[in-house]
Amino acid sequence: MLRIGLLALFLAAFVPGGAHAQNQSSDDGPGIISMGLSGIFPGAAVGGSAGYLVGRRDGWKKSDWRAVGLGLGIGALSGAGFGILLGIINESGAPAGRYIARDWAAGVGFGALIGVIAGGISAARNDKAEYALFGTAIGAISGAGLGIITGIIEGAAKRNRSGTTTTTTTTTSKLHLEPSLDFVAARANSLGTPVGGFRGSF
Repeated sequence: MLRIGLLALFLAAFVPGGAHAQNQSSDDGPGIISMGLSGIFPGAAVGGSAGYLVGRRDGWKKSDWRAVGLGLGIGALSGAGFGILLGIINESGAPAGRYIARDWAAGVGFGALIGVIAGGISAARNDKAEYALFGTAIGAISGAGLGIITGIIEGAAKRNRSGTTTTTTTTTSKLHLEPSLDFVAARANSLGTPVGGFRGSF
């Protein structure tokens, strides 16, 4: 029953975060504090998922719920900080900040739903209900990473489209910070691994 309750808590956390991020559709985009607030729910979901995976590593015990609780708290605080950082990036003139916040929250929810479906199928086949929660945790963490990558890509595409339609640019601030997606090659002549980061000028 406790695991079913935790699964319900995770799913309840995913939906508000995604809905809040997607409802911000004004031309100026969401404010810095609003983006920080929208990061709390997906951050808590990812943190709780990570805490659950750590707790079940050596077999689940009652004391392992402490790892889940710590993960929820740390994840919520980290998510709020990450959201505020994205808000600052958005205000500095890089639209990718709002796209990352939106896709990050949506990615957590999408990954969790896919994970619970896949985990439910595995649980039914193996008669182990815990697999559904395990799939949800894996899906939430994977979906968060996917959402950040797609947000960076969407922001870069939006910036390129804006650059082709605007003939004059007015600089309002010397600070410019934007997300970037680079490929790091592990060895010579290899395709490389995509790594997200930030590129800025002052």
